[in-house]
Amino acid sequence: MLQICDVIVQLKRIEMKTTSLFLVLLFISFTTGAFAQEFTGVATYKTDMKMSITMDSTKTTSDQQSLINEQISLAMQKDYELTFTKSESNWKEIQELDKMSGPSSGIQIQMVGMGGGVDGLLYKNTKDKTRLETTDAFGKLFLVSGELTPFEWELTSETKQIGSYSCYKAIAKREVTEMHISEVNGEREEEEKTHTQTITAWYAPEIPVSHGPESYWGLPGLILEVSNGSRVMVCSKVVLNPEEKVAVEIPSKGKKVTSEQYEEIMEEQARKMNKMYGGGKKKGKNNSSFEIRIDG
Repeated sequence: MLQICDVIVQLKRIEMKTTSLFLVLLFISFTTGAFAQEFTGVATYKTDMKMSITMDSTKTTSDQQSLINEQISLAMQKDYELTFTKSESNWKEIQELDKMSGPSSGIQIQMVGMGGGVDGLLYKNTKDKTRLETTDAFGKLFLVSGELTPFEWELTSETKQIGSYSCYKAIAKREVTEMHISEVNGEREEEEKTHTQTITAWYAPEIPVSHGPESYWGLPGLILEVSNGSRVMVCSKVVLNPEEKVAVEIPSKGKKVTSEQYEEIMEEQARKMNKMYGGGKKKGKNNSSFEIRIDG
């Protein structure tokens, strides 16, 4: 009789332990799920672009040429903010005072036309693989909708430290078409040239989102640095789960067009601007032209 009672007591203890373990696992699962659902962050990026323009030596001195390229480089150095939740993000420029030189240098450089306006806001949804963007082009606001461009990332074991995060290197390649414009015997000629562009990204698995700066995404961790050979974007600060609630905005302002329609509009405007200012255009939405004026 005593043995039967002992067995019953043991069974009850096992049942209590099993129930306790189940409750612990349930709690862990619940808190982990809640964390994943509410996971938010704000990342700040600095961008830089390598660009050199060669001008007619009969119209500019070597000092003016150096100053022009220096100021173009300064104009392309901008700060951006990436606000994100688990599957949604906003990418927008942090507005600053004009970095380009004033009248004292005798040279004025003005960004003309194609994108990068004050109202620019990019929304990405990595779950639905969609994007929506407001962009100010040629003085008109557009609301551009489309699908996220997929990147065929090749993951490597190479690592480096960015801030306090250990990051892994990933590489992707894509075809880029550029329009080259030249003048032969007084006539303007246009030629499209296609080349393979190599994209190098560094992502942090410690930050479990597949977001990245600008149009980049799709890696198992936040992209903290990305370069396509001419442009570099590097994260300078990350705040995870900030005290102030993160709000990801879905853009709604501007004339509604698809990515394809917007591309056609930009192509047409680029042709008009090439006649006015000359120069080349790389196909894509995020392009800019320059107007360079030399006083005196």
